[in-house]
Amino acid sequence: MAKLMVTGGTLNGSCRAYARAMILGACALFAMVLVTGGATSPAHAAPKAVVVPQIEGAYSVQGLNPDGTRYEGGVTITVKDSTAFFRWTIAGRTFHGQGPLAGNRLVIDWGGADPVFYKINADGTLSGTWAAGKASETLRPLN
Repeated sequence: MAKLMVTGGTLNGSCRAYARAMILGACALFAMVLVTGGATSPAHAAPKAVVVPQIEGAYSVQGLNPDGTRYEGGVTITVKDSTAFFRWTIAGRTFHGQGPLAGNRLVIDWGGADPVFYKINADGTLSGTWAAGKASETLRPLN
């Protein structure tokens, strides 16, 4: 290690120890900047709030089949934990489905070849596509 010098004389023992600590600290800081690119992260970041949309209730359904024909009906949605349960009534027939609620997205398995992919919109409606995107439906809350 190089001898520390100050203009006009040498540093005494305690000053040398302090100077070494300062130099080592500066070197450590410089190394951190080189490794992280200067990025810092807090030691304990606060958890982000998770907002679960309230989608339970009755909805009207307007849809478009893959062949271009239109349909109407209703659906009732219930939620348990983070799973949504759907019960559609369309043209006198009942269909059931369920799937995970993740943010403003739903993927509902209803027994068809493809699930229904819904987006929960800010106005409370749900926009969905099914049949690999060849069909669509819109759910509007009744309550």
